Amino acid sequence: MDTEKQPKETFVEQMERVNRTNPFMIHNNIRAVALSEDAAEVCAEVTEDSLNAMQTVHGGLMFVMAEIAAGLVTRNDGRKYVTLDSSFRFLRGSSAKKLRGVAKITKRGKTVCFTKSQVMESETGKVLAEGEFTFYCMGE
Repeated sequence: MDTEKQPKETFVEQMERVNRTNPFMIHNNIRAVALSEDAAEVCAEVTEDSLNAMQTVHGGLMFVMAEIAAGLVTRNDGRKYVTLDSSFRFLRGSSAKKLRGVAKITKRGKTVCFTKSQVMESETGKVLAEGEFTFYCMGE
């Protein structure tokens, strides 16, 4: 039996894997584009399926982008986490065709990780929504 630990994935390998294997992200046209020790970025192509009844970007897409970016940066230590709590604010609507979501770790503890996220228009940089996410570590 091989008890040797597998080497930790690089940040690029983590992004490539999640972009290939996460059906929810694929379905919603969300891709991981940057990952570091304390930050992550995702982008999304806005399609007709991303719009609400007013033909603007649905708030659910913004929330999901923020949570995915936060989860990506939280899990970059190779451990498994689940979302424990969130607080989210919608600041303005948008008809942009591309969005980006960024997340940063504010504190990583032994079992809980705190992050802050923002979602903005890719072209203008206008912030559309922001929030905080708390993740619970389930272990290796």
